[in-house]
Amino acid sequence: MNSNILFLGIDSLRADHCHDHAISYSTPNFDQLIRNGIFFNQSVSCADGTALALGSIFTGLYPFHSNISTYKLKSKKPNFFTHLKKLGYHTYVTTPNSLTLDGLTANFSETNSEFHFKSTFSYLDEGFGNEIIKRLDKDNLKEPWIHFIYLLDLHKPIVIPKQFNSEKFGKNKYERAISVIDYWLGKFLEKIDLKSTLVVITSDHGEYVSVSGKRDLDYKPELTKTVNAGKKFLPKSFWPTAKKVVKKTREVVQEKRFNDATKDLTELEKRSLRSRAGWYLYDELLRIPLIFSGNNITENKIVKIQAANVDVFPTILDFIGLSQMDAQIDGQSLVPLKDESNIANSIYLETASILKDEPLGKMVGVRTSEYKYFRSRKSSNEKIHLYDLKNDPTEENNLASINHEMVREMELILSNFLVKSDVNISEELSDEETKSVERELKKLGYL
Repeated sequence: MNSNILFLGIDSLRADHCHDHAISYSTPNFDQLIRNGIFFNQSVSCADGTALALGSIFTGLYPFHSNISTYKLKSKKPNFFTHLKKLGYHTYVTTPNSLTLDGLTANFSETNSEFHFKSTFSYLDEGFGNEIIKRLDKDNLKEPWIHFIYLLDLHKPIVIPKQFNSEKFGKNKYERAISVIDYWLGKFLEKIDLKSTLVVITSDHGEYVSVSGKRDLDYKPELTKTVNAGKKFLPKSFWPTAKKVVKKTREVVQEKRFNDATKDLTELEKRSLRSRAGWYLYDELLRIPLIFSGNNITENKIVKIQAANVDVFPTILDFIGLSQMDAQIDGQSLVPLKDESNIANSIYLETASILKDEPLGKMVGVRTSEYKYFRSRKSSNEKIHLYDLKNDPTEENNLASINHEMVREMELILSNFLVKSDVNISEELSDEETKSVERELKKLGYL
């Protein structure tokens, strides 16, 4: 019998917060899985947005090949769940109530609730955790199975259960939410046989952990009166231009207010107040955990080679001895773990977009084991960032203005990725679908 697969996706979980983290909180169940398994400590997401990142995990393709974006969730590209179904696996999906997750997993399993379950709850402690435990009951799972479970407890706005809302479980909401997740992870592990189940834990992207209760979006002006006045007095033919002017004005005013309010903070503290899907691709947003445990994995190994999220499923298939997909993908198996020569040394990066009239994110970049490079999608001469990851792991010193040779080298690597792009953004959502996506983005604090 082939190994079962428990695939746990945890939204917004940073690699540095589930391994070798500060002692202000404990993660005994994460620690146990890492202690008895394999942890990639340089695993990187290709994007800072859920749809793009999960789309890349599920298809093994970078966003420019998967054609998945915030407003376009369904892809005609082959995915690993349908591949596993062809290999005789029963595919189960258990997710909180989320339009994004619904769209991404629509064809992963049979449509009835026995296989594909969407909870009415968003958080583990309000009921979602108990639903997962019921779903993991052996009598409810037909072997061999893959069960994809997704958690939103770390996604903003974070809600902490009363019993976990103390410094015992972390200094801030983010740490305390990890304590909640670790507690429930222990309950999930009690329901499965680790000898016959490969446990995989990863995330879609990381997150800024704010040093205060505010974010840069809190400084964004509404300009409601200006917009209403413009609609009242300007001809409709001028509205598109006026909309661009208002948008630019909002950005300028927001940045000025933000800079004024944070002038006494260090650059790292100031950065922590930023939002994703913006102008930056720092490792806080991209370094994610990647854990493989169970299924008779006995060695404790911390793997330091750089891994991309497009590599996750090819590695799963190799671990349990299954054939790879016939389709050409961007990812590759990370097995054998000791052979670093076959591992790609560069990973493509991009920011997500949350604007329906701008389906592609603002920034693109690449990460090697030594350097990080990102710049404006629109121009290779704008907003250029270059960081020496070995000597400056927190990415505080932008070398773009002094290391022109490395900028050219990294731009060449990036250009080799971009030239392969086959992004097609012509397929648009209906007005109702667009409104539904916007409602979810507002609920999650993006708009």
